[in-house]
Amino acid sequence: MYMGYKFEHYMCADKPGGSPDPTREVNTNEGFCSVLRSRLGSHPLLFSGEVDCTDPHAPSKQPPACYVELKTTKEMHSAGHWRTFYRHKLLKWWAQSFLLGVPNVIAGFRNPEGLISSLKTFPTMEMFENVRNDRDGWNPSVCMNFCAAFLSFAQNTVVQDDPRLVHLFSWDPGSPVTVSVHRDAPYAFLPTWYVEAMSQDLPSPPKTPSPRA
Repeated sequence: MYMGYKFEHYMCADKPGGSPDPTREVNTNEGFCSVLRSRLGSHPLLFSGEVDCTDPHAPSKQPPACYVELKTTKEMHSAGHWRTFYRHKLLKWWAQSFLLGVPNVIAGFRNPEGLISSLKTFPTMEMFENVRNDRDGWNPSVCMNFCAAFLSFAQNTVVQDDPRLVHLFSWDPGSPVTVSVHRDAPYAFLPTWYVEAMSQDLPSPPKTPSPRA
């Protein structure tokens, strides 16, 4: 994990036209997030994701067209290594970058000592071409259809607005999505102080007039 953060230090400068400072201490708390509005089928989406850097030479300077994702992975030494990489790791890279609209992923291939031996750019919209003829590969349409179906399932399942109520969704490949409901369980992730602070800013519901006798 820290190899990936250090790779970002070697690749990125603080300002356009500047030079990277690889001697700076790795700070895993630093980050830049992009917030996007989108739609998947009938579902309007509002989400955020971390962005590593921008490309000053990108055809468009407007985000997200100028965004770049940086990744590290082990060196490939056989066709089998590449096949496994395309089937599994490239799927994760595609999902992360496609949803955020990041056009390119730059991969640093590292040796067992953690030293980068080569770089390769993977255009997000071309990643599927590496598995198009692979019987055990992945398909972007199948991925998005599954996501849309899950959002519909979640929307029909979570019908109660209660910060103490947690719906835990689980899925194993080849099996249907399952859900369990927990109240005041360890899975709760919104602290009480946050819920109280946010509730103070919410408008009061309109009062229903009392029926006359």
